[in-house]
Amino acid sequence: TGMRELLFVAGEAGLGKTTLVARATRDAFERGTTILFGHCEEDIIAPYQLFAESLSHYVTHAPEEVLRAHVAEYGSELVRLVPSLASRIPDLPPAKTTDAESERSALFAAVIGILATASAQSPVLLMLDDIQWADKGSLRLLQHLAASVTPMRLLVLATFRDDEASELLTTLAALHRLPGVTRLNLEGLLDHDVLECVKAMIGAKAGAVAQEIATAVHDETDGNPFFVTELLRHLAETGAISKDGNLTALGGIDGLALPDSVREVIGARIARLGPECGRMLGLASVIGRDFDFDLLARTTAMDEGPLIDMLDQACEAGIIRELSNSAGRYHFTHALIQHVLYQDIGPARRVVAHRQVAVALEELCNNRPGFRAGELARHWCHAPQSADAAKAIRYAYEAGWSALAALAPADAMNYFVSATALADGHGLSDQVFELDLAIGLGTAQRQAGDPAYRITLLGAGERAAKLDDTDRLVRAALANDRGWHSTSGAADTEKVAQLELALEKLPAGVADRALVLGLLCSELAFGTTLEHRRTLSEEALSIARSLGDDAIMVRIQNQLAFSLAVPSMLKSSLEWTADALMRAKRLGDPLQLYFAAMYRATAAVRACDIVEADRCFAIAEQLVRQLDLPSLRWEYTFHMSKRAQITGDLAEAEKLAQEAAMIGAECGQPDAQMCCGVQFAAINWMRGTMGAMYPMLQAMADANPGLPTIRASLAMASAQAQQIDDALRILDEFAATNYALPQDAAWLNGMTEYAAAAITCGDRRYAQALYDILSPWSEQFSSAGGLTAEGPVALYLGALATILGQYDDAETHLLAASKVCERHSMGFYCALTDLRQGQMLLKRDNIGDAKAARFLLEKATQSAKTRGYGEVKREATSLLADLMSE
Repeated sequence: TGMRELLFVAGEAGLGKTTLVARATRDAFERGTTILFGHCEEDIIAPYQLFAESLSHYVTHAPEEVLRAHVAEYGSELVRLVPSLASRIPDLPPAKTTDAESERSALFAAVIGILATASAQSPVLLMLDDIQWADKGSLRLLQHLAASVTPMRLLVLATFRDDEASELLTTLAALHRLPGVTRLNLEGLLDHDVLECVKAMIGAKAGAVAQEIATAVHDETDGNPFFVTELLRHLAETGAISKDGNLTALGGIDGLALPDSVREVIGARIARLGPECGRMLGLASVIGRDFDFDLLARTTAMDEGPLIDMLDQACEAGIIRELSNSAGRYHFTHALIQHVLYQDIGPARRVVAHRQVAVALEELCNNRPGFRAGELARHWCHAPQSADAAKAIRYAYEAGWSALAALAPADAMNYFVSATALADGHGLSDQVFELDLAIGLGTAQRQAGDPAYRITLLGAGERAAKLDDTDRLVRAALANDRGWHSTSGAADTEKVAQLELALEKLPAGVADRALVLGLLCSELAFGTTLEHRRTLSEEALSIARSLGDDAIMVRIQNQLAFSLAVPSMLKSSLEWTADALMRAKRLGDPLQLYFAAMYRATAAVRACDIVEADRCFAIAEQLVRQLDLPSLRWEYTFHMSKRAQITGDLAEAEKLAQEAAMIGAECGQPDAQMCCGVQFAAINWMRGTMGAMYPMLQAMADANPGLPTIRASLAMASAQAQQIDDALRILDEFAATNYALPQDAAWLNGMTEYAAAAITCGDRRYAQALYDILSPWSEQFSSAGGLTAEGPVALYLGALATILGQYDDAETHLLAASKVCERHSMGFYCALTDLRQGQMLLKRDNIGDAKAARFLLEKATQSAKTRGYGEVKREATSLLADLMSE
């Protein structure tokens, strides 16, 4: 039907979850459904294991033309999970992404794409077993799949133990709110179900005996299907029940010796295979629920022939089975069997066994662990002898970086933490290695969304500086970057200090210097002079151009865009953003393309080119859907609130502002509420109710001293509420600073808001100064970044000129504003411009002005009534009433 559904089957170990789902899977296969399978193992972490395993089968058997179509749309991203794609499509294009967040989003999009492609051929059933042990990457991808709106005929059947699902619970809670997600809780067999099992084993004719056995077994097992099966198998194999269904135990049912636990049942079955086979299976359990023949052979030091015989014997006994889709790979038939074998080895022998496996695995890898670094880390970390600690630490470190390369930052965090704990515990102090661990951990924390990354990386940078290790200082500083400036209204002084120190140590012309310069310029978006930011940007761009690397160039251009978004640099901003967008398209990195499109859209709005802005917003919208990153959805949504403000659709602008605030809060954006407050203030100004927001704006001004433009909003709110004395007091304070505002992205916004307050107050004392300040930017549009749309600067200049009695200048400005507003359907600003033109005509009072004014005021009134522009309606209605009374 084009829908996707997820069914989670929960229950304790042995309840038959896997068996139930496997039966459903077989039935679906017989009806022509494509079956994909993935599973997890306890303590064995492989990034995105569920999807890597399940998609490998599809890629191996899919038609080549299907895979080529996928690659044409998604590139080579899927090869990260499914290396066999490279053998199916040898001419894969190179990866286009340039940072981990973008890579992970592109990977998720590729997975959704391949599943949609597969389901277009036939319905797909994705069976995922034992997801209580799933890595965080797999769970995040599963959540992404559940929330996807891409049409696909897909059913996900996932099993998990509800008593071991600690990490999974958060994902299940999030998924519960989504449509098409169902949870099924399994319970044990009832008395009559156990009776059927007994009859199946001893024959239906032994009714009374079967009932007695069934009752005893049910009392012992609580109806757990696995325990029931194992117990009945035990009774049969030990001869307690004869082949003809008779009890051989002395005393009948009362003399039936039931074992104390299923552990004894499993232990007895394994013991019957002989001590050598039991030892072999014990070592196999140390390797994991899945194990391969080569590693087991090296670990046991057995010849191939006897080992194969033992494995065949264990297969016949139902202990293990050979995997049909992978030669030389075996699988314990139930996780409980592996657990019993592993626990029965004993703590001391387990340490030795893990070391045996680790040594054998090292020999197989021939000192090139690659993707098996995680396995080596696990085994060496379970063999914590002092002599082996250095190896355990090294492999955990390598596994951490491998996990980062595999886009699994949560797994990487665990490895880096383990390596650090081992180094501390064994007194293996190496300051340089500790630095590398800290940088790895901080990088993983940032990618995983853990805010602790800032402190971790600052600490690493500080230690690197003390060691005079420039390379690691630069790595720590560059990793400490959330993608844009850290805070609004202030600079992160500690991060800035480290970046400046890195600059002192880096030679001219190198790529790292360009990247540090770009990041420093971004961090100094607030709290420093424009001249300083320009100096930083010019050197960064010069180095980037000399390197000729699109990836570096685009990254730097995107870092500079917000810091240099001032009126005097609009022409340069338009050139940079156009070049960045072109390069980002050529590069193909979706994250950098998103930022290039959004910064280009913001610059286009400032240039009154709303058509170009909408073209760029459309590019960004597609990337937001593709990448599905909460931080991007937050930013894009508040930009769309600003776009609704430009249109004059206040209800839509408010809805989107609220939605952005929710998204920002959920993904931990520190300035989400402040951004929402700024947008609500602008929307309420358009409604004519901004005065009611004065207390909130005062609180925002107190909390954000680095954003003095909020004082301008206070002046606007006071003026609109007819608290003229308060508005004039704030304007007086501003005039006393010689109308000084920081030259940052909020400068023009602050100036036009002060102008709006002065216009409402009608005071000539401020009108002349503000007119002179704003005149050079008469062709620009005032917009506070992505948050608010204050309208064409010409509109404010026209109203200020009216107060000054400069009616010809006022008319020129207002006509220019009217053309911009009409051309781009700016509902509110069309009405406000009509109002200001009407006011100007009435004050000028030339022949025909009153008639023209009446037409414009009636037009403004009608629009304001229809669309809820309260203050425009009030002023226009009042002026019309005065006209009628004359």
